[in-house]
Amino acid sequence: MTMHGLGAMAILLSLPMAAMAQDAAAPATAPLTVQQMFDSASEAAVKGDHARALALLTTLEQRVKNPRSLAIVRLRRAIMLTLMSRWEEARPLLAQAVVALPEGDSSLDADRADALDALGRLAQADLDYDAARLYFARAAVLTTDPAAKVGSLLREAQAGVFVDPAQALTKLEEADRMILAQPDKSKAVKAQATAVRGRALLNLGRFAEAQAAFARTVSAEGGLTMTVNYDDLVARSDAAIAAMLAGNRDRARNYLVYTGAGRMPTQDFTAGADMGLPICGEDGIRPEDVAVVEFGIADNGAVSYARPVYGSRPGGMALVFARAVMRWSWRPEDLAKIPALFRFVTRLELRCSTGEGGPSPVFGPQRAFRQWLDQQGAPHFEPQGESEARRRVALEGELARLRAMPNGQPVAEAEVLADILESPLSTKEQAEKYGPPLLSILASQSAPPLARLWVDWLIHRTQWDYLVEEGPYASDPVARATVLLMNYDRLPAKQKPQSQAVLDRVIADPALGKDHPLRVAALTRRASAKAAAQDLTGARADFLATGLTDQQCSIVDAKPSLESARTFGNDYPTDMVNVGVEGWTRVQFDIAADGHTLNQRAIITYPPMIFGANGQKIVARAKYAQSYRPDGGLGCGGSAEMIRFKMPD
Repeated sequence: MTMHGLGAMAILLSLPMAAMAQDAAAPATAPLTVQQMFDSASEAAVKGDHARALALLTTLEQRVKNPRSLAIVRLRRAIMLTLMSRWEEARPLLAQAVVALPEGDSSLDADRADALDALGRLAQADLDYDAARLYFARAAVLTTDPAAKVGSLLREAQAGVFVDPAQALTKLEEADRMILAQPDKSKAVKAQATAVRGRALLNLGRFAEAQAAFARTVSAEGGLTMTVNYDDLVARSDAAIAAMLAGNRDRARNYLVYTGAGRMPTQDFTAGADMGLPICGEDGIRPEDVAVVEFGIADNGAVSYARPVYGSRPGGMALVFARAVMRWSWRPEDLAKIPALFRFVTRLELRCSTGEGGPSPVFGPQRAFRQWLDQQGAPHFEPQGESEARRRVALEGELARLRAMPNGQPVAEAEVLADILESPLSTKEQAEKYGPPLLSILASQSAPPLARLWVDWLIHRTQWDYLVEEGPYASDPVARATVLLMNYDRLPAKQKPQSQAVLDRVIADPALGKDHPLRVAALTRRASAKAAAQDLTGARADFLATGLTDQQCSIVDAKPSLESARTFGNDYPTDMVNVGVEGWTRVQFDIAADGHTLNQRAIITYPPMIFGANGQKIVARAKYAQSYRPDGGLGCGGSAEMIRFKMPD
């Protein structure tokens, strides 16, 4: 760790000559002066003794009174905390330092750049890639050190891949020019630049170019050797994914073999896991969307980090999947069964899931909000731009224009604010900034409760907390029931069996008719929970009360028995058999009344891009027991099977 600006700090904290003379004459046991303490902290930081540096800076913070000096000390303390991975403690100190460091003091530019860079890393860990990109951009402008500037540019481009990949390539070109101007630049930096370029090209759909870039990264990391560290694994996995998407399966297989993926004694780590996926239709996610997400698992069973690798659509779509992965968890007793490499870093191919118990309750408030806008006759604004980031800039420009109008246009402003919050790039900070004024507009315009609920959900979804029933929802039975269902759907799977009282309230609400869709939705969810608890009698009773003919397979009865599942030799890809790569895929599907399967979709696949299509083909040939339905509808909807591809012992 390089402590920038030490000269300025030394001058700033230097004591009067008389005081220095007194210190010199003091006994050896006298307390360290402010200057001595700062020098000792700087020396400890340079030596990598972050704990000692932190202790000294913590004490120093209590002794320094000058605002400028205090801001610098807090910044240095925050940097030490980040180097010790104590990010949450560092966060408020960094935010304070950025504000407190005097503007226009160029001697503090390096310190300010350090703070911005650390805030960017925090934002990236929070999956707020747009904020991270902007922090890194500001850091790059401030720093004059060529190596630090290249680092900031690369991090800006890396964050920009899932915000504006085309702009990320532009930043990479700037970084490349600086790297070329520094012949002594390390191979690691050059490899990082090439890897970020490959990631941007991959997410722009330029797969052949991405494959070539990743091939250079693999070569820079030492090639395909039997050594596998984190950098090797990531480089080879990137190359394998790009090669598969480019149609070069043979090359993909070679890279995959050298990642170690698919070659562990235990491949399936889904046992005991709560692995919820985004619901199709929510957050703008489409059934055809595909994302690859990398993540690690902490010792307590929670996900330690998640980051998107690939999204089939440019922009923030893949971030929605990464946020879902961040909420996954494993039971402690099952964690020990997962190989260490999986816990450290794993990549999965993901798709959205169909909602439990029918359409998501979110759709009702969303529809109510849009209908209210149409009824108000407000002019519609369509933001222009090829990326989510550029469209949001256009929306923020339109918002400023509307707010500058003498009489304002509150309904038009409400639409723009909602469009900003609906973006997959929207974060907690933006929800806190734009949500309250939007709710205020809806209240002033007497918008119906269900329309307000859409905005409330947009605000709360970024925080993953729960909506309240008070206020405008308490007296509206439809809004009140929708709130309860939305909260139930947000519960982790493990908590739902103990949370049936939430559904009971909706089912027993006399204000909802017997066949009201929300009551039916609650009955469907309760039936599913009862069936999962082996209470099939109760599940059947709840299902019959819905009056539905199409349902999830767990509702009417035990899952229809599998009568046949024809498999053929080529179901297990021959090229993967030849190199001993194993894997699995979870396939979601419906079962028709005649027992045949429909709508097969691989929703989780490991390793990415390998076994999904094969699993879908196997499920497509499966035949289940027939289920009589008067209208010939589905005998079982929303089913899922795990298909494992395992080498013979």
